[in-house]
Amino acid sequence: MYEYENVRRVVYRFEEYGAAYFIPVCSKCGRFVKADETIEINEVRGLKKQPNATCSKCGRVEMIFEGFY
Repeated sequence: MYEYENVRRVVYRFEEYGAAYFIPVCSKCGRFVKADETIEINEVRGLKKQPNATCSKCGRVEMIFEGFY
């Protein structure tokens, strides 16, 4: 069974790529995080690899990225 099957998702919509789906969970400790209002993408590589959420324990972290749909 998928570990995050029934967990809510954070979705950012882009005209060029469709929608980017994230699981709002800290990649370090597993707690729920507060997602940023916006994220940055690179036209060539897609999603920029940088913190995009805040964990109450770990500080700035990256959410788990599911993909573009």
